[in-house]
Amino acid sequence: MPQRQLLATAAICATALLTLLPGSPAAGAPSEPTQFGNLCMRTQMLTANIDEASFRRAGGTIGNVDYTDLASFAASKPKLRPLETTRFDTYENGESKQVRCKGKSADHITAEYGPYVAGSEGDCASANRRTVWEASVMLSATERMAQVRQANDIVIDPDTAARTGQDWLADFPTATKDAEGRVHLPSKSLVVPLNTPNIPEEFKGQHYCTLASHAYVKRILLGQVLA
Repeated sequence: MPQRQLLATAAICATALLTLLPGSPAAGAPSEPTQFGNLCMRTQMLTANIDEASFRRAGGTIGNVDYTDLASFAASKPKLRPLETTRFDTYENGESKQVRCKGKSADHITAEYGPYVAGSEGDCASANRRTVWEASVMLSATERMAQVRQANDIVIDPDTAARTGQDWLADFPTATKDAEGRVHLPSKSLVVPLNTPNIPEEFKGQHYCTLASHAYVKRILLGQVLA
């Protein structure tokens, strides 16, 4: 059963980047130290370069639906108004490892909400970069004493572009380690602009991302994985 989380951006303060906001997630829904309390919602704001104030003035709200079944997630589509992402987590040892997010493209958001709400299309790598920073600053004093990698030690790789939805859903590494011992965070994207020809309308205006979770990045920083 999908679990829906909705936050009105009017309730969001830009200074509350590391605070979970009013309107708690549905039971069992993932929560992370992001401005929007959910990695996929924050990723949507980043990839579409949404200006929060303009989005709010246009009546915008943002929410997310969490899926626990991959087949149901594969069939899901993000919504435009209200803006709503969908999410699927892959787990390792009981903790989220990888997050797949389905969101809308910047040009589709602009077409719906008007000019100045969204900017140029961003990338999924920017979401991984933000996650590394968020996970790092949220370490406790005890965890910092055990930290073996700094945020700057993690290499953020550029997006690997998928050509189809099936390609995007295929297995993809959450993190890799190169011959010199550096940890890399790859990301996988599927971007379908609104003006893409010769495809059904419901497939247009999408931006999907495959990302590392906060929990897994924290384990990387603490040397608990890829040591």
